[in-house]
Parts: sequence; C-alpha cells; structure tokens
Amino acid sequence: MTLLRHLPFLLQDLPSLSGDDQDVIDVLKEAGLPKGCAVLDLGCGRGDITIRLAKAFDAHVTGFEGHTGFVRQARQAAEAAGLSARCRFVAGDLRGAFSEEARYDAVLMVAVGPVLGDMATTVGALRTLTKPGGLIVIGDGYLEHGTPPTDAYVDYADRATTEASLIRFGDTIVARRERSPTLAAFNDLTLTAVPRRAEDLKAKHPEIAADLDAYVARQIEEVALMDGPVVPVTWALRRADG
Repeated sequence: MTLLRHLPFLLQDLPSLSGDDQDVIDVLKEAGLPKGCAVLDLGCGRGDITIRLAKAFDAHVTGFEGHTGFVRQARQAAEAAGLSARCRFVAGDLRGAFSEEARYDAVLMVAVGPVLGDMATTVGALRTLTKPGGLIVIGDGYLEHGTPPTDAYVDYADRATTEASLIRFGDTIVARRERSPTLAAFNDLTLTAVPRRAEDLKAKHPEIAADLDAYVARQIEEVALMDGPVVPVTWALRRADG
C-alpha cells in the first residue's frame, strides 16, 4: 500500500484508531473482567485500547499489529505511561497469535474486519485463544432491518443473523454497545482531521495525491455507512466451558 508509511501522520489527530475504546472498557466491566487478567488485543494499532485495558484492569495485555510504525508508537506510549512491563506488542500479522500456546481471560478483535473469515469463523478462531468462561470482544456491526443487500454491505447481515453467528458455538452475549456517542464524535473528528492531514501530505508529496484522495474518500464512505444502514456494535461474549 502506497500510503502505509504515512498512516501514522494521517491519523495522528485521532484519539484512537477505532473510536471504540470506551465501549470496549464498558462491555468488559459489565461482563465482570477480573483485575490482574491476561488480555489479547488483535490488530491493536497504536496500543490505544491495549494501554487503557492495562490501566483499567491492572491487566497484562499482548497486542498484535502488522504496521511497524504503529507498534513503535504503542511501545513508546506504554513506556510513557509506565506500563511497559504489562503491555507486550508483537509486530506482525495477527494470525501469528494462533501459533502461541497462551490462553487469555479476554480476546479482542475491534474494527479489524473479516480478516479471519465470516463472523462465525472469526468467533470459532478467537475461541481457541480464550480460556473457558473467558470473554471475546468483537467490534463490528450489523445491517438495520429492511436494508436491501448490495455490494456495499456484502460483509454485513441483519442483527438476528449476525448474533446467531456470534453464538453459534454455544457462547453467550453478555454485553453490547450500539452507536455510542463516543463513536459518533470519533467519526465526526475523522471527517475533519484526516482530510486536513491529507492536504498537508499532498503539499509535501504531490506524487501521491491521487492515493490520498482515494483514502479520504474511503474514510468518508465508511463513516457514511456507520451513520446510515450499518449499526456499529461492540459485543462481549462469554465463552462456553466446553
């Protein structure tokens, strides 16, 4: 990706890379995640959620992230917060977590997309990393009732279908947050901050102007989806004992 090395600059004004940070904290508190727990954050970005979890739950958190620039930022942020001993960041494809033998009290996959497959396949994979009785947190979305299927929504289904996939293996949905005000504010900020940084980059690197315009257009399209037919949700599942 032409813009990969520029992503830290483009996204520097955003308080997180997903906007779901508070929702994740809230569903884990509602679900009763214990203090001193072990947590896995897949696609952890700059470590925004990772570090907040370490603080909120006295947790030991491992984050996997494929963007080395974000991993560098995450490690710096953890050190600045005095949490380097409790935050471990692994640079590499998040699928690398499945080669480790550790099992976690909570496993997170927030705003990453269907990189492991459809919703049921994703939950099936995440269960293998989660202790029986542990928690799985997924940040994604579902289509509002009555929305006609189109290519723009190919990765989404209605709420009933989506949640049936989430509990396919006998797990239980124990908490959810839908269209939270913090996420709405994050989306509003995205629509102003990212285009502004893109213009700054275009002035310095006119050769990538077309790529920057395309990136901004995708951001606008994604926000429009989340403000329209796609309902953004953060789910917490309790893994069945079996």
